[in-house]
Amino acid sequence: MRAPAGKQEASEIPTLGTKNNLLIINDMDKFYDILILTFIAATALPAVILLYHQRRTPESWEQKNKKLSSIISYLLLLGTITVLYGSLIEPKLLITNYQTLDLEDIKNPIKIGLISDLHVGDFNKEIDIQKIANRLLELNPDLVFIAGDHILTNYKEDDRLNYLKPLKEVAKKIPTYAVNGNHEYGVGSDDDDIQKRFRLPNRNREVAKAMRDLGIKYLINDVEKITVKDESFLLFGSDEYLINAVDFENLKQDKGDINMPVIMLSHNPAVIYLANEYNLKNENDIDLVLSGHTHGGQVRLPFIGVLQKIESDIPLSWYQGFNEFNGINLFVTSGANESGTRARLFNPPEIVLLTIN
Repeated sequence: MRAPAGKQEASEIPTLGTKNNLLIINDMDKFYDILILTFIAATALPAVILLYHQRRTPESWEQKNKKLSSIISYLLLLGTITVLYGSLIEPKLLITNYQTLDLEDIKNPIKIGLISDLHVGDFNKEIDIQKIANRLLELNPDLVFIAGDHILTNYKEDDRLNYLKPLKEVAKKIPTYAVNGNHEYGVGSDDDDIQKRFRLPNRNREVAKAMRDLGIKYLINDVEKITVKDESFLLFGSDEYLINAVDFENLKQDKGDINMPVIMLSHNPAVIYLANEYNLKNENDIDLVLSGHTHGGQVRLPFIGVLQKIESDIPLSWYQGFNEFNGINLFVTSGANESGTRARLFNPPEIVLLTIN
């Protein structure tokens, strides 16, 4: 299980990813749509043909092998329905995932609305973010945390950052905090050569400004002391794991001798390895890590589980929900949207309402 070797200096972070695959990246959304349509045609059309010949052509193979042709037809149609549901229906759902965690030194319940992976851009527009904002306002948590990947970066010139505007309604009424994800930096791998990880435009400064303009407190290795319902804790919002930019220095300074819980908000759950190293040197300061990035595997099949794996070396059981690593609580949300193909299966988009007691 590999952790980053050290902090990435700002001067070393590219402003743009490589443009070698510019045309491919620009048309990736169309490519996925063509792929989906091709699969639907390749399953639905043969199924219809088989069933037609079975009923209308007495001497056909389909009629002579009625049972077998029916099984083949229904399996093909099942594939069609599955792709239609996973591509057009489930990605548009939005569930509320209610969770509870007991945290030492917190007595009065604090409700946190946790979202991640908004990925505004090719498939996720302002209307989708409005739906998320409306749900958060309905739930009315004490705090809202957004765990990175606010934008789907590519080389298209459009107004995708404007799609985040509905979050302003949330930030006006509920204290809202956010951190960077790998997409803000245009990072798409964990190549040993860190420069090769930057495959898309680096838009982290634009995104940070846009989020702050919406009234969201944007944390980049920053610490906030939060007091709500007479309970206090430190929120440490880290920078992105995949560019080796996680830096605990501000947490060391702000923690001092203050005896209060520490919640770490960080996009990639693999950051827990770094949190563990920090705790070993600093008397177990970090109590809870909240992350996203995995999309819960995006597609989860019965008896198989996670289908889409991330680049970081973490157990598949960490892809969603609660886990623990050397005394540190970890919660990973499946995310509110998708990247790549518009696909979700047995793993709908979610908003997490986390109650900490």
